[in-house]
Order: sequence, then C-alpha cells, then structure tokens
Amino acid sequence: MAYLRELDRLSDRITVQEIGRSYEERPLLAVFVTSAANQARLEELRLAHAALADPSAPLPDPATTPVVVGLYYGVHGNETSSGEAALLTAYYLAASRSAEVVDWLDKAVVLIDPVQNPDGRDRAANWHNAWKSNPPVSDPLDKEHVEAWPAGRVNHYFTDLNRDWLAVTQKETRAKLRLFHDWLPNVQIDFHEMGAGSTYYFEPSPASMESPLLPKASYEFNVVLARYHAKALDDLGSLYYTRENFDNFSPVYGSTYPDFHGGVGVTVEQASSRGLIQDTANGPLAFPFTIRNQLQVGLATIRGAVAEKAGLFDLQRSTFRTAVEEGRRHRNAGFVFGDPANPGLTRQTLDLLLEHRIEVRALAAPVTVDGATFQPGSAYVVPSAQPQFRLVHSIFEETPEVKGAVYGSTSYSIAPAYGLAAAGVRRLPVLGEVVAGTPAAVGGVSGPSEAYAYVADWRDLNAPRLLAGLQRRDVRVRAAFEPFTASVSTGQTAFGRGSLVVASTGQPLDAAALRAAVDEAAREAGVTAFALRTGQSVAGVDLGSDSIRPIRAPKIALVMGDGVNATEIGSTWFALSERLNWPATRLDPGQIGRVSLDQYTSIVLSGGRYDDWNERSVEALRRWIQAGGSLVTYGSASRWALAKGLTGASPRTETASETPPKIETRRDFAERADALAEQRSAGNAVSADVDISHPLAFGLSRRQLAVNKETDVTLPRSTDAFADVVRIDDTPRVNGYLPDGLRRNLSGTTWAQVARNGAGNVVLFADDPAHRKYWLGTERLLINALFLSNYLTPAERR
Repeated sequence: MAYLRELDRLSDRITVQEIGRSYEERPLLAVFVTSAANQARLEELRLAHAALADPSAPLPDPATTPVVVGLYYGVHGNETSSGEAALLTAYYLAASRSAEVVDWLDKAVVLIDPVQNPDGRDRAANWHNAWKSNPPVSDPLDKEHVEAWPAGRVNHYFTDLNRDWLAVTQKETRAKLRLFHDWLPNVQIDFHEMGAGSTYYFEPSPASMESPLLPKASYEFNVVLARYHAKALDDLGSLYYTRENFDNFSPVYGSTYPDFHGGVGVTVEQASSRGLIQDTANGPLAFPFTIRNQLQVGLATIRGAVAEKAGLFDLQRSTFRTAVEEGRRHRNAGFVFGDPANPGLTRQTLDLLLEHRIEVRALAAPVTVDGATFQPGSAYVVPSAQPQFRLVHSIFEETPEVKGAVYGSTSYSIAPAYGLAAAGVRRLPVLGEVVAGTPAAVGGVSGPSEAYAYVADWRDLNAPRLLAGLQRRDVRVRAAFEPFTASVSTGQTAFGRGSLVVASTGQPLDAAALRAAVDEAAREAGVTAFALRTGQSVAGVDLGSDSIRPIRAPKIALVMGDGVNATEIGSTWFALSERLNWPATRLDPGQIGRVSLDQYTSIVLSGGRYDDWNERSVEALRRWIQAGGSLVTYGSASRWALAKGLTGASPRTETASETPPKIETRRDFAERADALAEQRSAGNAVSADVDISHPLAFGLSRRQLAVNKETDVTLPRSTDAFADVVRIDDTPRVNGYLPDGLRRNLSGTTWAQVARNGAGNVVLFADDPAHRKYWLGTERLLINALFLSNYLTPAERR
C-alpha cells in the first residue's frame, strides 16, 4: 500500500483511491494508471465509457475514448505472485518512457486492484516470512511451503472471495463491485496460482464449460486475447496451456462476471512456488520466475486491449443490446418478489439487485401468480427486458443446464437459496417508479406505551438478530411453538411458529426500561416489535400458553483447526458474528477431550476430516451430549458422528456387499479424467420437503425448500417418525448437474435430522446449511438449531 501511494505521489500517470476496508481494517485500493492528460479528465472518461452499457446511447468513439483494462490480483491471499506482479506492473507503467507504453496510456485506462484479499495475503505473507531460511529450502514438505490452517486463500471469515461476485456477502466484494460498475472494464484478468507441478494456464476455457447465457462472441474474444498472452510467454520460453480446465460458466467468479457485462474476463493461473523456491517435476520453481510470468501476461493484456479496442467496444455494446432483446423474448416478462411477513429478506434481495445495477420497479397494484398474491408496498418487480437481463436470469431463474460437471458449482441461482417468495410473470403487472435505493429498515416498538407483552414475527430474516440483541440485554424472551393471531395497533396480525414474545412481567427491568431495551434492539435489527395490550389472542394460543416457551441464551462453540473445512465453519462464524452479533467460542480440535465442555449448549462440527480424533475426544463429546448438549454436524462430520454412535444409535459399520460389484463397460484410458469428473456432485439446488412445524424449521413459511447438495453424504432414515425434518423429494427437481447414479442415491433421503441421545441431541445436516454465506433459506435451520437446541427433541410424554 505504501509503495503504490508513493507512486501516486511521484507520478502523474497514477492515482490511488481507497475504496473500502477489509474485515481486519486493511485498505482496499483502486489504482488508476493512464496518461497525465487522461488523469485530468477521469470522470469525463468514465461517463463516456459508461455509454457502452446503454443500448440507446451513441456508441463512444474508440479514437477518443480509452479502453478500460482491469488487472485484478490476489483474490486468493496465498497466491502471492500476483500481488508482487501488481507492484511491478504499476512501476513499469509509471516509469517506462517507451513509445509503446506512452501509446498504451493514451489509449487505455488501466485499473489495478492490487490485492482483493488483503487479510488472507497478510496471513500467507506472515507464514512464509516466519519460515524463510538461508538458503531457501526447496523441499515441498518444508514448513515454508505448508501453511497452517486456515491458510491464506480465504478472507477473515474464511470466504473464497472468488465465488462471491454474485451473492455479494462480503464487504471486500461490495467495495470492488461498485468500482467495477463505475468502470465496466472491457478486459478483466483475474490472476491466480495453482499447484506447483503445473505450468501456466490462460483462457479460452473448454467449450463444455461455457455458459449458454453468454454470447458466443464473448468466448471468441478469449481466443483473440490468448494470442497476445501466448506471444508474451513464448518470448520468455515459459510453458503454458489452454482449454483444459477452469470453467467460464458462472457469474460468481471474477473472471466470468465481466463477461455478463460485455467485457472479456480471463482466469490466468501460475504454478505456485508457495514460498521462495520449491522442487517440482519440472525442476526448481522460484518465486521471481512466477512473478515474471504474471507481469508479462498483465502487460500483454494491455497490449491486446489497445490493439483490439474497436472490437471490444462493439462486443460490450452488443452484449447489453442482445440482453435487452433476449429479455424481451424470455418466457417471463419479469419477476415479482416480496413477502410482507419477511421484510428483511425482501430488503436483502432489493439491496442485492441494486448492487448489481439491475432495474427494479415498485409494484403499483396487487398481482396473483400461482395462488400467491403480491401487494404494493411489500413487493417489487424486475423487468426482463433490460441490459442486465443475464444477471436477472442468474438470480431468479434456474442455472442453465450443463452437459457435465464443471470446475465449480453447477447451480448458483440466488432466489431458491434465499428461500425467496418470488414468481415469474408472463405479462408485467402495473409498474410503479424505478427504485433508486433500498428503503431504510423500519424497526422499533409499535403500539401502546403500556404493553402486556411485545411480539415479533420469527419469519422475518432479521428476527434472529432481534433475539440476539434482546438476550444480550438480559431480556427474557419466549418463542411461540404454535401460531397465533393478535390485535396490534395496525389491525390483526398473524404470527408464525417461533415468533418472539417478551412478557412485561418476570423481567429484570422495569416497564420503561424494558420498552427502551426492546425498542433499541428492534431498531438495530430493523424489525418491528408489536406492543400488545392483552395476552388473549384473536386466534391460536394465548400468550400464557405452555406453547409459549422460554428461550435460553445459547453458549456456542465452533470447532476450528486442522482437518476442519474452513469455508464451511467460516459461514457459521459469519452468520453469528455479522448477521446476529452473537459471540461464539472458537475451539481447536485438540481441545476436545482436554477442556470441560459443560458450559456450552451447542458445538458445531462442519465438514472435514475427523478420523484422527482419539477415543478420549469422542467420549468427551458423547458424555457432553448425553448430559444435555447439542452437537450440530454437516456433511462428512455427520457421517463421522453416525459412525461413532454419537446419535445414540449403534455405531455404523461398513458391511460387505452381498452382491458382486458391477463390472463397468471397458473404456479408453483417455476418457478417464472426464468420466470421473462427471461422477461428482458439483453443487446443486435440490427440491425437498420440510416439516415447518418442527422447531428446527421455525420461520419457514412453505414446506417446499431448496437445499444445497454438493457432497455424496446421505442420512439414514430415523426410527423416530418426527425426526427427519428435511427430506429430499422422491423425484427431486435438481438445478445443476447431478449424475444419474448420485441422483438415484439422493432421491427420498433425509437432508436434516435431529437425533436424541440421553438428555441431549445431535442435529445432522447432509451438507452445509449456510453454504457460502448466502443460502439463507437453510441458514435459518442452523440458527434454530443453535438458539432452540433444548427444544429439538422434546420429552416422549407431555
């Protein structure tokens, strides 16, 4: 950061802007490199370039409007050659006096993001520097090359930021997304590293991993740019390859999101030395060598963008024009969304759409679609015929079908992951004004000053944040285990299962202090807490019913360390820390069996490897569960818990198959890699049925639920008829690629289950319920598991 700012001070070709901060308060920078004359009119150039996204505006003159080149480095913090190349690239462009570079800077604005993930990079840099040696040790097994958990790939909350461009869950992503939309780069290179034993990869990607949503011209331009990248590496004598792996399919990636905006996005991957030097099958791989390749490819990108400027301008304009045309022809003229019982999720969706610069209109008159009615004031409309149609499709429609497994997830649609109340409409309803911003959340107490009780609907996305805020203030809160309808200041309101009830009696606070505490917590959460005059309901249970039960403040421990899937446990940590502002203790796996677990109400084991846990650790967990603890497990951790008998049932053992193994048809060895790739589950949205009367599912309004499926873990049916809370449909609807064999194995299986063991329980999920921090529909199950843990397996008799 200091070096780039010094370049800004010394050179009239460079401007450095701070566009945000990471979770660990490190600066996020945007570095603009162009000629001094262009620097003096950056805003004018930005506005001229923005006209490319408007099909109705005149096409900017390529002779006077610079091409915009985005060089994005370090999204994975431990892929360190890219960040070093960013410094050298900035230096070269500032210092060079060659006629070629002068011409580049006159015809291009080069936008450098020097490190998208500064927290992860700092973690990696500290590790490598702490273990450097003189002379450097090239043995791949040396500690310098083997980072400690969680390593530097991920950010503070263990997020893979290269998969966050569509969901925008992290503050680092939000900052760079706004910059991206301000400039809409014509070319954007995402610099990465891969295994030390490889060489150098750049696109084009395999044709089987292209998105049918994107114009073919976008992928054809990858071939054009590839010629410049190949020439740069040919001149160095560096080995490289193309077209073999890494997909260009999903807008979740920094190398594909630009394609949805008429740019040419490119992933480049350099074999990583993971330190100063490492022995490989190709010979010693030195850090300077990896930096040199990244530097040359970055410069070649600028060279190619300047030479192909006119074609790039045509591509960007035509991409947005054809998006409008495709949206106009689409089977759905638009999409309506919104739920008066869940204004938090409605605002969350609206905010996401506006971050992506998607046109949203207010709903001006009620509309009913497939029996669901959407009302003005609580619902919005997204027209299909707009320049951002391809992103609209990505959010509301199913992900386009792929022929086989791709490098990443084969399903990325946001609406099913959110559990959003949304519907496609054949004809647009009556539209209101264009929405310019997300309305502020209206929270706080509503109703008379003297309240018998305060009630908030648990169906609101932000209701758990309210609960956490109340419990931090030592307010005693109850939950409704049966629905009821109450008279409130605005009329009669129905409250679903899980709704929060704060009675005025039995509190450590007097009436005035209680109201102030509830009002403050509700404002922070953006949730309305209704003040009721009476405990008698209009319908359903009254507030003094046994079905209105006290909620204990949970004490939660998350197991983090070697063997644990960092991105999965990071999603739970993020949900508690950022969404709920609730503290959770982070325990190392080695502490289980050595420290007392008695204080914790819940312990979370995400997917990972637990086979090396000793029997002392397993027995410590077993005793803790039987004494009343609640163990929450995902994926492979669920499989392990079942195998160890932690659910109270006999440990599962593998038995020999009674039928001989199937003899596969003979195939050519050359087909092996593709055949094996097609047998994996690469992330799918799968239809399931959820028991919304079970405490694990409180807050969900519909039995139909989309769950994420990216592992081969399935849960056995429980002998308790009430324990299988989420069950995959017998003939599931699958959005994404799932091989026939895995689809058959998945059909009708349990996805979420609660098992009693002594006085405690085990909550088993087949996959991460808070997947990548945006699967909000099933994240609610996780929150219920933690805050209602002592009610998940009630006594056999009342």
